[in-house]
Amino acid sequence: MKKLVGILFLLIVNVATAQTDTVYLALEEVLEMARSNHPLLAQARLQSDLADAQLRTARGTLDPKIESSYQLKNFKDKTYYDKFYNALKIPVWFPIDPKVEVYRNEGSYLNPESYVSSATDHWQVTAGVSLPVGKGLFIDERRMLIKQAKIYGSLAEAEQIKLANKALFTIIKSYWDWYLASEKLKLAISAQELAADIYDRVLTDYEYGEAAVVDTVQALITFQTRQADYTKAQLDWNQTRLALSIHLWGAEGIPLELSELAFPVPNQTFGVVPSDTSVQRLVSWATENHPEVIKLAGKSRQLDVEQSWNKESLKPEINLSYSLIDAPFSQDGISTPKWDENYKLGMDFSFPLLLRKERGKLQKTRVYKEQVELDLQLTRKAVENQILAEYNELLTLQTLRTQYQLMSQNYQRLYQAEIINLENGESDLFKLNIQQNKLLEANIKYLEAYVKFEKQKVQLPYTAGLPDLSYLQVYE
Repeated sequence: MKKLVGILFLLIVNVATAQTDTVYLALEEVLEMARSNHPLLAQARLQSDLADAQLRTARGTLDPKIESSYQLKNFKDKTYYDKFYNALKIPVWFPIDPKVEVYRNEGSYLNPESYVSSATDHWQVTAGVSLPVGKGLFIDERRMLIKQAKIYGSLAEAEQIKLANKALFTIIKSYWDWYLASEKLKLAISAQELAADIYDRVLTDYEYGEAAVVDTVQALITFQTRQADYTKAQLDWNQTRLALSIHLWGAEGIPLELSELAFPVPNQTFGVVPSDTSVQRLVSWATENHPEVIKLAGKSRQLDVEQSWNKESLKPEINLSYSLIDAPFSQDGISTPKWDENYKLGMDFSFPLLLRKERGKLQKTRVYKEQVELDLQLTRKAVENQILAEYNELLTLQTLRTQYQLMSQNYQRLYQAEIINLENGESDLFKLNIQQNKLLEANIKYLEAYVKFEKQKVQLPYTAGLPDLSYLQVYE
C-alpha cells in the first residue's frame, strides 16, 4: 500500500487537463460580443425605430395636403359645365386650419353659386381659415395622437431595456452553467485518472502479494464509478457549451460555435454586492424607473390624453370658416384684402342629443385608467418586495459560498490525513475511498454555491430593471 502514497498526492482539487492550445474565454468578452452582434439585442434596439415611426405617423396628420378635382360635361355639342378645383390645406398644431382654394368654372348650365366671372377668365382664388369653437378647440384627435405617440417613445425605451436585459441575463446564466460544467469536468477527469492509477497500483501489489483480492475489486469499482461520473460530466459540459454557443454571433449575423478547446476563465467574478443602504436607494430608483413601471405610467399618461379628448367630445361641434375671394391672392398677384367685401362665411353645427357614444367612451377610458393605476401600485410593490427578496438571497448565497469553501478545505485536510494514516498502516483503501467521495462532494457543493452566488449577483440588477444590468444608473 505504501506504493500508493505518491499517486494519492495528486489531489482532485483544481486539476485541469494540460492542453497547450486551450483558449480561455471570459464572461465580459462574451457580453461584449453579444452587445455588438446578438440578434436579440439588435431586435431590442429596433424599439426606438418603432417609436420614431409611431411619432412620424402621428405627425403626418399635420402634413399639408393638396386636393384637386376636374369635372366636365358635354352633351349635344354643348358644354354643360367645365369645373376645376385645387386646394392647399395646411393643418397646424393650434385649431386654426389655413386653406387656399383655386377655382376655374364655366359652362352653359353651371350652378349659379359656382359661377366665376369671365373677366378673370373664369378663375377665382380664395384664402381663408376654419376654426372650431366647440369640440376640438382645446384638443382634437390629431393632437391626441401626437401626444400619445410622444409618450410611446418612453414606453418603447422601457421595452428596449427589458428585452436587452433579458437577453444579457440569459447569456450570463448560460455562461455560468458552462463554467460549472467545465469545473465539474476537470474534477471528473482528475478523479478518473487518480482511480485508474490506484487500480493499476493495487493490481501490481496483488501480483506481489501485498494486497488482497478484495482490494482489487474495490479499486475496480471506484475506477468504474469515476468513469461513469466522467461520462456524465462530459455530457453536461457539451450541453452547456452548445447552449452558450447559441449566444455567440459574429459580424453580419454569422453564428459562431464554441470550440471544444475553449474553457471559461477560472476563479473569475462578475458584478458586485450592494450594501444595505445602497439597496434602499436601488428600491427607490426601481419603483419609479423599472421598465414595467415606466410602461404602466406611460399608459396612464396616454389614457389621460385620451380622456381629455373624450371630455372634449361632449361639447357641440361648432366650426366657423372665413375665406377672402381674390384677396390677398388673385391671378394678378397679391392685393390688400378688404375684409367686408368679397368673402365667404360659414358655420357648421352638430350635436348628438343623448351623447351615449361619447359618454360610453369616456366611461371606458376612466375604467381603463383606474385599472392601470391599480396595476401600477401592485407593480411598484412587487418590484420592491422582489428586490429585497433577491438581495436577502444574495447575502445568504454569499455566506453559503464561504461556508462550502471552508468545508472543502477541511475535507482536503481529512483526505491528506487519511493518506498519512494509510502510509503508517493505520487505514485501508475502503476508508480512503470514503474520504475521496466526501472531498469530491464538498468540491462540487462549493462550485455550485459559487455559481449560484455569481448568478444571483446579476439577478438583483435584472430584477431592478437596471439598463445593461449596470448599477451606474443608480450610483453614479
